Amino acid sequence: MRRIILATFLTFAISFAQGATQKVLYTFSGGLDGGQPYAGLITDQSGNFYGVTEAGGAYGKGTVFELSHSESGWTETVLYSFTGGADGALPLGGLTTDGNGNLFGTASLGGSNCGTLFALPMPGTSGSFTVLHTFEGTSWRDGCTPAADLYLGAYDTLYGTTYAGFGLATYGSRFAYYLDTGKYQAYQFSKAAGGKVLGGLNGWMTGAVFSGGKDGEGIVYDGFSKAKTLYSFDKQATKMGDYPEGELLPAIVDGVDTLYGTTSAGGANGNGTVYALSEIFSKGKWKWVISLLYSFSGPDGESPTAGPVADAAGNLYGTTISGGNAPRSAGTVFELTPGPQNTWTLTTLYNFTGEFDGGNPASSLIFDSAGDLYGTTLYGGNYGQGVVYEIIP
Repeated sequence: MRRIILATFLTFAISFAQGATQKVLYTFSGGLDGGQPYAGLITDQSGNFYGVTEAGGAYGKGTVFELSHSESGWTETVLYSFTGGADGALPLGGLTTDGNGNLFGTASLGGSNCGTLFALPMPGTSGSFTVLHTFEGTSWRDGCTPAADLYLGAYDTLYGTTYAGFGLATYGSRFAYYLDTGKYQAYQFSKAAGGKVLGGLNGWMTGAVFSGGKDGEGIVYDGFSKAKTLYSFDKQATKMGDYPEGELLPAIVDGVDTLYGTTSAGGANGNGTVYALSEIFSKGKWKWVISLLYSFSGPDGESPTAGPVADAAGNLYGTTISGGNAPRSAGTVFELTPGPQNTWTLTTLYNFTGEFDGGNPASSLIFDSAGDLYGTTLYGGNYGQGVVYEIIP
């Protein structure tokens, strides 16, 4: 029997039944309410959703928003509109919260042109928008253009990554910000690893680099202290995938440390993959071994740019930013079900049309307690500016 224990910071949910349907909760107009949400959602104990849009708002530089539910439906409230100045612009990475009424996130531009790290109180909580750190991009130990989700770890420490480093020309970085002291530390990837970073860190302090490594096609790394490469995607093994973008999902599978991830290219058909990295003991030492779970062919999806999530039964769920069997190939929501001898079966839960239902989901999904999935699309909707959606069993 396949037993999967997810790390404690993940959200559990029940398995899907077949025949899932999609429901649009909110359509962005691209105006004051924001537009083009690249990042996914987080939720609070009351079932409200929080996220960011990279466009729209009062100044056209993006927003932080809340989506709350009542008997009359869902209501969107803009909590903050970026000005493009010292506060930042173009938020791409997802938010995190400390559970005490504070939201934390990043803007990929603005500040000193390399983005900002910010804090924002939730509704009903005192305080105001605060820039915690301005990315300068002028130091080898800073970073430029944060584009990935933040993770709040132990001792009130925010962990994240930047796409690039010095002057946008060099490798990306991983950083830590200590909320109690205001201290900021960044570690740039070395020439040996290298690459631009689009994915964030998880609770195991592991992550993926979009490019770099042996053949420049990305790596998976251990983010503690010096970044140790766990696996390098290379041209000789393109069937495993190339160019990982999303966050990694850590799990313990039958007592074995395992990381689940996606690549946006490569695989048997060049359309991206879902893979697993497992740490095994062989010939007197521990090593990480990759296994291919699925290669996308196009009609079943193309180019997953976000990492997967899992339910308590070990089924994986994710999105592809394009592909599918709808006319516009506007992306999919999928489920991967494990079987005997490491065989996995893909079920397409939804094909986006790119019209009123949304199109091109770029972010990961989240569950509610009933097992419904929620996410955002970058485009589509009534105004072509993206939607917040629900997948219902």
